[in-house]
Amino acid sequence: MGDIEDKPYEHFNRLGIPEVNGPLEGGACVWLIKREEEKVSILFQKRSMNVQNGGFYDASAGGHIDEGEDPLTAALRETREEIGLDLSPDELKFVCTYATDKKYISVYIADRTGKEDTLTLNEDEVDLVEWITLEEFDMFVRARVKPPLRELVPHLPVLRYYIENYL
Repeated sequence: MGDIEDKPYEHFNRLGIPEVNGPLEGGACVWLIKREEEKVSILFQKRSMNVQNGGFYDASAGGHIDEGEDPLTAALRETREEIGLDLSPDELKFVCTYATDKKYISVYIADRTGKEDTLTLNEDEVDLVEWITLEEFDMFVRARVKPPLRELVPHLPVLRYYIENYL
């Protein structure tokens, strides 16, 4: 088993699941999507200048896994803290976990098609949110997302494939 750079994982158990208390820092992110007519859109947040990678765009919500949390609980908490959206565990669909040499990130999707969500942005962390269509997705990511996420551009087609084929 290897991470995104094909280096062996040392931080995963024998089932390929990240060790929650292992040496890698854990994170979780949520991508909100919606369908309108023939288009699928993904919610990106623009990070506040008060936080790391300020001014760049990122996943709809995400952050560190706190001690004692599992990735799903962290994803739900970060979504509530950053954009004020309370989701239930059954609204999140697990997509994948990827690893770098410093951390692992568990990725979830929530389909918000037909939902009238009111988002309350945490001004300390998020300046604004923007819905981007799948047609705009690749160029948007290359030009406007935060540098660490931009490094994953070759792997973001997994997210796109999941959205197009399983939601």
